[in-house]
Amino acid sequence: MKKIFIIAFAFLFVSCQDKAPAYKAKLNIKTEPYDLEFDRYEDMLFNLDTADFQAELVKIQDRYRVFLSGDLNNLNAVKYLKDFATDPYSIGLYNKVKAAFPDLKQVEPMVENVFAHFHYYYPEIEIPKKVFTCVTGVNYDEPPVQVIDGNLVISLDWYLDGDAVYDQIGMPKYIQTRTNVATLAKDVANRLYMYYLYDWRKQGQIVGEMVFYGRLNYFIEAMCPSIADSVLLGYSSNQWQWAVENEGQVWADIVGNRRLYDAGLDAYMMYFGDGPFTQAYSNDAPSRLGEFFGLNIIRAYASNHDYDLVELMNRKDLQNIFQDSGYKPKK
Repeated sequence: MKKIFIIAFAFLFVSCQDKAPAYKAKLNIKTEPYDLEFDRYEDMLFNLDTADFQAELVKIQDRYRVFLSGDLNNLNAVKYLKDFATDPYSIGLYNKVKAAFPDLKQVEPMVENVFAHFHYYYPEIEIPKKVFTCVTGVNYDEPPVQVIDGNLVISLDWYLDGDAVYDQIGMPKYIQTRTNVATLAKDVANRLYMYYLYDWRKQGQIVGEMVFYGRLNYFIEAMCPSIADSVLLGYSSNQWQWAVENEGQVWADIVGNRRLYDAGLDAYMMYFGDGPFTQAYSNDAPSRLGEFFGLNIIRAYASNHDYDLVELMNRKDLQNIFQDSGYKPKK
C-alpha cells in the first residue's frame, strides 16, 4: 500500500509540474508555415572590390536598394560606404558575425515562426516576404530590427551573445544581456507590433502603463510562445528570479504608497525607465518592474477570461483590463 501511495504521489507531482498555466495553453495555436526569402547584404558589401567601389555598388544597387537607395553618383555617399566597409572595426564585426552565423539555419526558423504567428492573428495585414541581414556597427540610433520599404532588416551584429566587442564600445552590461540570439525573436515581434499595430498614446497613470507594456510583452509572447520569461523582459535569469521572489513585497509598496495611480514622470521612470537595476528596492532588482507587473496582470486576465488577442490589443480601457484581470501577486 505504501509503495502504491508513493508512486501515485510521484505521478501527481510530475503531472502538476508539467501542467502549463492557463494563459500559456491559450497561446498554443496551430500556424501555417510562412516562408521568407533571406538575403545577406553583409556578405556582398564586405566582399566588394574596393579598387572600383563605386562601380561595384552600382552593380548591386537594384538587389539591395533597401540599403542603396541614394544617388551613387554622389561621391561623398560612396566614400561614406567605402569607409565603413574598409574600417577595421566594421570588418572585425563582420568576421564575428560570420563566425557566429556561418549560415542562417538558426535565424530563419526563428523569424519565420514569429511571422507565422503574426499572420495567424492578423491575416489581413500584408507583412514582408523578404528579410535582409546586415552589419551596421551596433548603431545605438537604430533598432536592431527594422521594417524598411516592405522588407525586414536585421542587424546581426547586435546578436553576438555578450561578445567582448560590446565592452570595447562601452555597451552597458544590462543591454549586453539582450545580445543573445534568443532575443532576436522578441525583437522581430516587437518591430512588427510597432510598425503595423502601434497607435500613439499619451503617457498615463502607472497602472495604465503597466497594462500597456504588459499587453505588448504578452503580444510578443503570443508571437513566440516558447520564449523564456527572462528573455521576454530583457532580464538576466537572476533578475527575473528576484522579481518573482519579491513580487508581493514590491506590489505592496506600490499600492501602499499610492503609486498605482501616479501619473508623474518620477514614478514612470522608477518603474519603466531602463537601467541596470531599480535602486529604490535593491541593486539586485531589475529595472522596468512596471513591465514585470504588467505582464503578470495580462497573464492573469488571459487565464481568467475567454478572450481574442486582437480585441485585447485594440482595447483602450486599460484600467478596466486591470480591474477585470483578477491579478493577485505572489506573496
